[in-house]
Amino acid sequence: MIELQMVYRMVKKGVLIAPLVVLPFFIWGGVDEGVSALIGIVMALLNLLLSARIIGGVAENKPGLLLPAAMFAFMLGLGILTAIAFGLEALDFVTFKITGLVLIGTHLGLVLWEAAGAYPVKNVSSPSHGMKARS
Repeated sequence: MIELQMVYRMVKKGVLIAPLVVLPFFIWGGVDEGVSALIGIVMALLNLLLSARIIGGVAENKPGLLLPAAMFAFMLGLGILTAIAFGLEALDFVTFKITGLVLIGTHLGLVLWEAAGAYPVKNVSSPSHGMKARS
């Protein structure tokens, strides 16, 4: 499934950037903030994996149901993340503002990073196909 391949690339990138994201929170606020940032990254990656599995499975088996499946994956992921958020608020060592910020930032950053790789920038420094610029 192409969806899972895309998310596996995003997970690899997420694992690579995790220390760069977690370390400043650890240095700035200590263990609690570092763990909170790490939880945000893990939540984002698991949400991406869940959505890719649902959308990819439907795309292969019933492509006509792709739009409802995408909406279902979005709603399910949002529901699961909300339930986890309520659970995390009960824990004293999790700073949920940091977890939420890192979750949103990781998700958005990885999706944009993946999208940017799908459309590489072409070299536009020279006129194309023998066309000359006016002077």
